[in-house]
Amino acid sequence: MNQSSPERAGFYFNLGIAYSAMGEFDQAIEGYDEAVRLDPEYSEAYNNRGKIYHDQGNNDQAIADYDLALQKNPEFSAAYNNRGIANYDIGELARAVNDYDQAIRINSDYISAYNNRGNAYRALGENARAISNYDEAIARDPENSAAYNNRGTAYHALGENERAIEDYDEAIRINSDYAAAFNNRGNANNDLAQPERALRDYDQAIRLNPNDADVFINRGNTLNELAQFEKSVEDYGEAIRLNPNYSEAYHNRGVAYNRLGNYEDSERDFAKVAELRETAENGPSSVSP
Repeated sequence: MNQSSPERAGFYFNLGIAYSAMGEFDQAIEGYDEAVRLDPEYSEAYNNRGKIYHDQGNNDQAIADYDLALQKNPEFSAAYNNRGIANYDIGELARAVNDYDQAIRINSDYISAYNNRGNAYRALGENARAISNYDEAIARDPENSAAYNNRGTAYHALGENERAIEDYDEAIRINSDYAAAFNNRGNANNDLAQPERALRDYDQAIRLNPNDADVFINRGNTLNELAQFEKSVEDYGEAIRLNPNYSEAYHNRGVAYNRLGNYEDSERDFAKVAELRETAENGPSSVSP
């Protein structure tokens, strides 16, 4: 006996999940395509397809799918949360907050939505509201390392470095491989005039994630403050290797070269900063055929 369309749609939906778990995202999208063709009301299929588009950096298509999921099911809290993430990523912070509001209205224990809404408020500069949301996430999940790290970042933005460090300590206690928390704790220690502690934190962050240019910048800045200019030049060089258009790295390396008396390399780095700024303001110059 032939399966009904909803049953067949369920088969393709599950196929999409399986392909996604294997990292076969194009095939997963095809599965979800077929699921919604067979059952146009299949909100979960739209949501899952949207998540793949988001992970591929296609936020507009992701939002279109989340819109469809919510049209089919206006009480779909996960779709609101996911649309909020996509809106956050494209800089639509007010829309992101509205989406997280809806997700939490539907599910008042939605830990991820509290954390995400906190991130959006922090990006808006509303750190007190961000902290309140991280509090809600932590109250519901006391072992949520991301929420502690994020709350620490909000406290740091408010200049409350001791409280920030307490939160980073908790994040690292829960997840000892949390590179971002080590980097953030290093920043707070640096602001508290604890450069040796900051350097230990940056060392750990780099050990855990050697591909983060920002951490090399941060460690280089601390080494600069300690007048360890040769070492800072090495860190700025690594940041530039990871991100060849990192103007701050060129600028800071230029300062370090200047302190070392290496004026030729210093001038070269400052010239590169000017070139990058001009490119950012005017766009890349065209090349005649």
